Amino acid sequence: MEEASQRPMKIAVIGGGKRCRAFLEMMDARRFPRLKAQIVAVADPDDSAEGVRLARAMGIETTADYRDFYKIPDLDLVIEFTGNEELLEDFLRHSPAKVRVLEAAISRLFGDLIRFQEEYLFRERQLELIEGIADSIFSSIRDRVLIMRPDRKILDANDAFLEWVGMDKDDVIGAFCHQITHRSLTPCAENGLHCPLDECLQSGGTGHAIHEHYGHGNAVRYCEITTVPLKNRKGSVELVLEVLRDITDELEQKLEQKTRALKRDLARLIHEDKMIALGKLVASAVHEINNPLSGIHALARLMSRQLEQGLSPEDLEQFKYYLNLIDTESARCSAIVGNLLSFSRQQKLEKRLFQLNEVVHRVVLLSQHKMELQHIELVLDLQEDLPEMEGDPGQIQQCVINLLFNAMEAMPEGGRLSVRTIHDRDRGEVRLEVADTGVGIPQEKMSQIFEPFYSTKSQDKGVGLGLSVVYGIVKEHRGTIYVKSRVGEGACFMVRFPCQKDTGRE
Repeated sequence: MEEASQRPMKIAVIGGGKRCRAFLEMMDARRFPRLKAQIVAVADPDDSAEGVRLARAMGIETTADYRDFYKIPDLDLVIEFTGNEELLEDFLRHSPAKVRVLEAAISRLFGDLIRFQEEYLFRERQLELIEGIADSIFSSIRDRVLIMRPDRKILDANDAFLEWVGMDKDDVIGAFCHQITHRSLTPCAENGLHCPLDECLQSGGTGHAIHEHYGHGNAVRYCEITTVPLKNRKGSVELVLEVLRDITDELEQKLEQKTRALKRDLARLIHEDKMIALGKLVASAVHEINNPLSGIHALARLMSRQLEQGLSPEDLEQFKYYLNLIDTESARCSAIVGNLLSFSRQQKLEKRLFQLNEVVHRVVLLSQHKMELQHIELVLDLQEDLPEMEGDPGQIQQCVINLLFNAMEAMPEGGRLSVRTIHDRDRGEVRLEVADTGVGIPQEKMSQIFEPFYSTKSQDKGVGLGLSVVYGIVKEHRGTIYVKSRVGEGACFMVRFPCQKDTGRE
């Protein structure tokens, strides 16, 4: 009895299919450490069944007829994996009394246990495969990816993120996200930034934000951030996946396109405003040209009559005087027309060095007659040793015209208009001041005067482009403009432009 209890239990298996194979694998792996047993035979009419082939490879006897089990000496147990109750009953009728057979229910239970083991191994292999695929995707994805806990601690980072920040994984894992991406000891929300992780936790959905982050070498980059919650079966957020996409180059390209579009719009706006100013100038210039032309016409008729009557020596001297007047007046007409033509041309922005005083003189020539008609006294105070400034003289000319027209329209009943140029050596700037004694600007309107289409004047005086165009031109030339005014006391517009070099005398 003692020898029988010490020897391994001899087990034979009926059915050489998948369950048999799984049972053999489990016995070979010692999954039942307390069961001292030995598989001695496997029976199945299919010689190519999985369990039969494995048993044969393991050196276990195989047979096509389970009745051969009756010949096995000291057989202790038979396990049936076919599920055929008639086959089991047939074996029991002819088996030796000492051979125990697992009843059908217990055999099926044991079979289910093996099936569960098979499913567990299958799912384990699936999980390993999925984890391998996930690791491969996580490592090779081009966007920067972080896996974080809800408390902002980083659990993992892909290779793209590590390369982007120029750090090793050991330096990143365990740190807070704001310490790595923002180089900050406090979270985004405490620094006045929208935190996509907080949004993700509060809403239970994805979070979005655009932040300035620090990349390799502490270079500031703009990133689009998307956070995705990873929830457990209860719906609680256990982890957060954060994807960072560098959009710096994309933003710079869009900004460049927008800048080009704004420059095109500014050029169009400047030309439209130029046409409005040109209309005003032409109305005044027609009268200014008409007077010398009438004089020239009268002198020509007078000289013609004297030629018909004959010339005396005194007449020759008088003719010289007349010709000198004709030359002077025709030159003045030519200069006015030339300035009008020059002003009306639509030209591209062409920066070059020029003298601001020369531009002011041209503008005064174009608008002086209009000032006289409105009984406006012009006071010019132009510093003679102004250094040259760089820019487009055509646009600066329009800027000065608009400032003068704005001042004249503020003095419909006449007044004094002062134009002054100054070289500020300390600032390295050329300053233009245009002051009037007109109606002034209310304090509550001061912040609106440079807005497009804003005007305090009646509709027949313009569409409100003038000062907005001036503002655009000044900014295009890296200058600044500001205004001082009191209601009833006039206004003074001050424009500062950077000068090219200091050529003034000490």
